[in-house]
Amino acid sequence: MNSVIQQLCRALHKPATAKRYRDAGIGLAFIGLNQVLVVPIQITLDLYSINLPASILVMLLFSLLLLTANYIHGGTEKLYSKHLRGPTDFLGRHMSFGFVASFIMLNRDHISNVIDVPRIAGAFFITTLAGYISTYLVAFGSSKLEQRLRGVREKISDVESRPKCWPSPSAAWPAPPTDRSAKRISQLSRLSVAISNERSLILAEAVKGGPVSQLIEQIVRTGPLWICIFLLAVVGVPVYFTTRYEAPFEVLCFILFWILSVQFQRSLKSSYRLLRFPYLRSVMVMAANPVLVTWAIGTAYLWIKTGYRGQSIDVTITEFHCHQTLAEGIVTIVKGGRISNNIGAGDLSGPVLDAGIVCMGFKMFEYRKELWESVYTVLATCALLAVANVSLNVMLARALGLQPADALAFAARSVTIALGVPAIESLGGSTTLMSALVIFGGIIFQMGGDWLFSLLRINDQERQLKSSDSNNSSYTETTGSTDMWNEKDMQKQITRTDNEVIAVGVTVGINAAAMGTAHLIERDSRATAYSALSMTVFGAMTVALTAVPSVSEIIVSLASR
Repeated sequence: MNSVIQQLCRALHKPATAKRYRDAGIGLAFIGLNQVLVVPIQITLDLYSINLPASILVMLLFSLLLLTANYIHGGTEKLYSKHLRGPTDFLGRHMSFGFVASFIMLNRDHISNVIDVPRIAGAFFITTLAGYISTYLVAFGSSKLEQRLRGVREKISDVESRPKCWPSPSAAWPAPPTDRSAKRISQLSRLSVAISNERSLILAEAVKGGPVSQLIEQIVRTGPLWICIFLLAVVGVPVYFTTRYEAPFEVLCFILFWILSVQFQRSLKSSYRLLRFPYLRSVMVMAANPVLVTWAIGTAYLWIKTGYRGQSIDVTITEFHCHQTLAEGIVTIVKGGRISNNIGAGDLSGPVLDAGIVCMGFKMFEYRKELWESVYTVLATCALLAVANVSLNVMLARALGLQPADALAFAARSVTIALGVPAIESLGGSTTLMSALVIFGGIIFQMGGDWLFSLLRINDQERQLKSSDSNNSSYTETTGSTDMWNEKDMQKQITRTDNEVIAVGVTVGINAAAMGTAHLIERDSRATAYSALSMTVFGAMTVALTAVPSVSEIIVSLASR
């Protein structure tokens, strides 16, 4: 027993494992601490009828604080890289979990007219395709123009170069796994050590990779799963049977569904049996998107609960998600309402999304130099596309025969939910449909984004950039060529690559919002900061346009024709 505990402690003290759990712990703690700021600010905004999510303001506040601190003391950047970058990436990757509750709301606020379903699908397809193409072209052209005006010809450096430390929630187009070669190298290293120490090969293998050791390593790798099951047994179930309050139990259940979904997708990516069927493997990995899988399992759970209790699905979903924000539920409780009637499991998923959005401010601080060199590109593209979205999208949706409320939802078709809901509420549109459009747009990018980047040969990843630089340097060393024309061609290629990265980031931020940005974080993409900034600026411009009485009247009239 002591040896097992010692092996477990050694496994947990490995640098990579310890850092992974430390980053996760800090990230989870930040979710709660973030609400200490978000909830009071949101209550104040609601009190003065200001339709603006507090998470956006907190994001800008943290970004400003980091910039100010770094200006006063240059060591802020090192502090961030050492202690905050890992938790930021952890929250960014798992931010998509916050969208599951909004997706489940479709079980209650569904489309009443079946004929509207193909119309909505058609409008979504046309606006999404047009949005991606137009955004990329405008952003790419604006980036080239801005670089010419600034006289910028230097390669934009990227600081995000370290390997990621937590399972990805997004559905990436899988690359063939390389673990097999690493495993063989590890085996060879163990053999060499055994031979040099004159040990028995069988004994060395038993000590290094015995059944107990392998089991402990597997438990450590899947630690979040066992921690969640343990919390369900000691917290969720006892609280439910003692108080009949379901929220803690259901929150832990949905977290368990999310962890299982992530682990399932990872197992598909690393499956050697599927290597013989690359296309089938790719389709299966994309279909195993954790948001979709968690939504499917969660929906099945709620329908089973509905059948067991003999009530309607509307009642079940309302108990699951009682208010638009957690601040609304807290205000109701302060006024005398019961906790069990005002805070459900769906309400407790909002803080995860809030924390993810706030962490986008950290990423913007991380890439502040790159963002400053392309700020005009981001502003110009977001302004143009915001005006087009709130007018042309609504006109197209209405022309296809959608009801006015559904057509108005397309005014914020790709705005992140935190900003889109206030905008659509002020117009009188369907916030449920708008949320569904945002989520579907993000899921589509998560499922096909890697494939699209590969097809278009967009060099947005740090490892691709290093590989390209290595090839160029080896070519120069082989040929011994230092010709000026080769240097000019290389510089043009670098400039074009930078323009593509900027354009891709702006395109993802505007069309795939927070879920797209989360996928870029997982992808280790140099476009992450441009996506985070574009998502925020585009959403803020959309809210500002819909808040102007004259503009909102025009948009409503377009949806009523």
